[in-house]
Amino acid sequence: MVDPEIQTESIKTQNKTFLVDLKKNHNGFYLKISEWSNSKKSSVFLPAEGINRMIEILEEYKNRIEVESDSGKS
Repeated sequence: MVDPEIQTESIKTQNKTFLVDLKKNHNGFYLKISEWSNSKKSSVFLPAEGINRMIEILEEYKNRIEVESDSGKS
């Protein structure tokens, strides 16, 4: 049986679509992050206890991109 989506958000960028699904099974909540590109799909699963660390990493990367993008401007 497939775990139903509790909530789904999509991100469209370049020629890709990413779906971020919040799901729940007998082990608890988890994220399913899927990439659709050129009719191919791949997914990763992140248990709820890893979400805070993932957010921290993404924030660090976002800040680095912003700083390095700003330093390249004249």
